[in-house]
Amino acid sequence: MSTLRKSIEQEAVDPFFISWSRLEQEISVLFRKREGSAALPMKKGIAVYKNLLEQCTTEEERLMPLNNAERLAFVEENSSTFAAFRQLQELFNEMHKKIASRRARLGRI
Repeated sequence: MSTLRKSIEQEAVDPFFISWSRLEQEISVLFRKREGSAALPMKKGIAVYKNLLEQCTTEEERLMPLNNAERLAFVEENSSTFAAFRQLQELFNEMHKKIASRRARLGRI
């Protein structure tokens, strides 16, 4: 089994998406109610995303969304803003799609 195939198995990546889902709900409530700061849960979300990127990286291949570095830098620099939250949501969504697509292609090989 290839290293990438093993690193993107559902059991390997699901914990990242589960953690993000919980944080996403918490952050969404903070922005909706405009009470408290979303900075800390956003920092946790960024850490989860970076760990997901590491999980999906091997010596041969690295899965990541288009313009990942620039987008992630924006999220990190503006972590307390709603725009950064939306961008982090999109990064997670795109990673989910990339993983599913790559998993399907590896399954056909």
